[in-house]
Amino acid sequence: MYVIKITKNNEAWLVAISPDKEAVLAYFENMSESSKAHAVYFQTDIESFPFAVIQHANTDSDSSSYFEFCSVEELREKTALLKYQKVDNDNHAYFKYYLIDKEYFQEISDENQMIFLRGTGVTNEVLDEPYEISLFHEKIKQCAYNYDIDGLDELFEETKNRAASTLEKEDLAINGYSDLFWQMNYDFACSKLTDAGIHCLLPMVDCMEFLLNEKKWMERSYALLILLEKACEEESENAFSILKDTIEAFENHLVSHPEEKINIHRMASQAYRMMITADSENALLYWQNAVLEIKKALDFAPEKASWSLFFELIYTPFTEDEKINKAQQEAQECFIEEVREIEKQKGAVIAYQIALAYQNLREYLQWRKLETIFPDKTALLWSEKSLDYNPQGLTRIDLYECAEFFYQTGVKLKRIDFLEKTISLYERIMGITDNDTLEVYYIVSLKKEIAEIYLENKSHQLADETIEEARLFYEKHIENIRANTPSNLLHYAEFLEYCFVYQGNITKPSLAELKSIAQEVEIQSEGFLSYPYLLLMRIALFENNEQQAITELTKSLILHESCNDDKINEMLENFNKSQFRKLFNFLKETKLFMEEVSENYYYDPEIKWKNYEQCPEKN
Repeated sequence: MYVIKITKNNEAWLVAISPDKEAVLAYFENMSESSKAHAVYFQTDIESFPFAVIQHANTDSDSSSYFEFCSVEELREKTALLKYQKVDNDNHAYFKYYLIDKEYFQEISDENQMIFLRGTGVTNEVLDEPYEISLFHEKIKQCAYNYDIDGLDELFEETKNRAASTLEKEDLAINGYSDLFWQMNYDFACSKLTDAGIHCLLPMVDCMEFLLNEKKWMERSYALLILLEKACEEESENAFSILKDTIEAFENHLVSHPEEKINIHRMASQAYRMMITADSENALLYWQNAVLEIKKALDFAPEKASWSLFFELIYTPFTEDEKINKAQQEAQECFIEEVREIEKQKGAVIAYQIALAYQNLREYLQWRKLETIFPDKTALLWSEKSLDYNPQGLTRIDLYECAEFFYQTGVKLKRIDFLEKTISLYERIMGITDNDTLEVYYIVSLKKEIAEIYLENKSHQLADETIEEARLFYEKHIENIRANTPSNLLHYAEFLEYCFVYQGNITKPSLAELKSIAQEVEIQSEGFLSYPYLLLMRIALFENNEQQAITELTKSLILHESCNDDKINEMLENFNKSQFRKLFNFLKETKLFMEEVSENYYYDPEIKWKNYEQCPEKN
C-alpha cells in the first residue's frame, strides 16, 4: 500500500491510502503547497484489503510509529495480548484502530478528516467484550455506524448459510441490529427518522429475535409504538391492529422486565392516547384506558410516576367530545379524594410531585394556548403544601430541578417563603460540590429579589438587611469567584453596581471600587465582555465626565461592533431626555452607522483586546 501522511501543528493524519502508486502520486501533485511541505510519502508491507491502521495516541505525532499498519489477524493478536496487560484505569486508551477495506483519499488534504472515519478506541471496556476482533465483527460495527441495514441483512444471511457460532450471532444482534435500532429510535424522537427507516424497525427486531433465539419485547414494543404513532397521524385503518400488538408487547415486556413497570404503563397510556383522535368513535374508551394505564404507574410508585401526563389527560379539553369532557370533570373530582390517602402515606414528597406536575401543566396549556382553564387555586394549594418537602437522596440535577420549581413559584407569586426555600436548596447543593460559585450567584440574586419584594411592601429595613446579607455572603466567597470564570466575577461587579445605586441604608462601594472591579473583569475576560466598558461609561457619567463615557463606549464598539446593537438601542431610550447630549448624539450616529453597514455584516473584528490596553481619548 502507498500512503501519504501529513504532520502539522502537533497533529498527524493520513490523506491517501491505495495500492495504486500512480493514483497516490497524482493526489500528491494536486495537494496545496502548504500540505506538501508537511507531507511524507511511503510504502507499507500491506498488499491487499482489508487491513487495520493503528493510531498510537501516546506516541509523538511526527514519529514514524504514530500510525501502524497490520492485518486484521495481527490486530486481534495485539488486543488479545492486551487483555493480560490491562492497566487499572478504565478511561485509559491503549490505541485507536481503523478498518480499511478500500482505497482512501481525503477530499481536502489541508485538514484532518480522519476524525470523521469510524474508528474504535481500545479501552478496558473494549478488551472485556467477549467478541473477538475479526472482519465479521468489524463489518457489523461498520454497517451499524453507516445505517447500512442492507449490509446487516447480508451478514444475517451469511450466519444462516454457514455454521456461525452463537457468539457471532449475538455479536450481529447486539452490536449490529440492536445498536442501530436504538440510534434510529433516538432519531425518531428527534423527528429525524424517515418513513423508510420507520418501516425497517420491526424487521430489525425480527432479526434480533432469530439470532438470539428469544423474544425482544422491549425493542418490539418500542418499534410498534412508533408504527402506531405513524398510523394515527395518517389515520390508517391498520391503527387498531397495531395498537393491539403494541399493548400485547408491553404486557410481555412487563412480565420479562417488571422493573420497567412505570415506564411501560406510561408508554401504554401514550399508545391509547394516540388513538383518541385516530378513532373518534371510540375516543372515550381510549381516553379511559390511557387514564387507567397512567394510574397503574401512579398507584405503584406515586413519588416517581408521571403526574404530569395524568393531569394532561384529565385537564386538557377535547372540544369535539362531550363524553370525554364530562369524564374529565369526574376524574378531577375523584383525584381530590384519591390523592388524600396517598398524601397521608407519602407526605410532602407527593405534595411536591403534584405541585411540580401542575407547573408543567401550566406550561403545557400555555403552549396549547389554553392557559385560561388552568386550575390556579388547586395548583397554589399544592405549591404551599410542597414547602414542607425536604428532598432526600437527590442528585445535584434533581436538586436544581427542585430549586427551579420553588424559584418559578416564588417569582410568579412574589412569595418570599418560596424564594427562601430556593435558597435553602442551593445551600444544600453548595455542600455537595467543590465548585459553588454559580450557587453563590444564584443565592445573591434570590436575596435581591426578596429585597425588591420587601421594598414593594414598604418594608425598607428588611430590604436593607437582606441586601447586607447578600453583600456579606458574596464577600465570604470572593476569592473563589476571582479564581473562577470571568462571568462569575462579572456577576459580582453587577451586584456592586446594584449596591452603588441602591436607595437604602447599606454599605455601598465607592466609585474607585467600581472602577477597579470593572478593570479586573476586563482583564480576566480579555475584552470579550462588553459589561466592564459600559460600567466604566456609567461611572464616568456619575463623575459628570461625558467625554470619558464616550471613550469607554468607543472601546466596546471597537471590540464588539454590532454585538452592541441592543445596548445601543437601550441607551438611546434611556438617554433621550438626559443632560448628556453629546453622548446621546454619539449614540444616534453609531446607530445610523451600524444600520448602514448591516447588510451582509458578520462579526470578525480586526482589532483584538490584546492589541491595545487603552483607547486614547479623541475630541
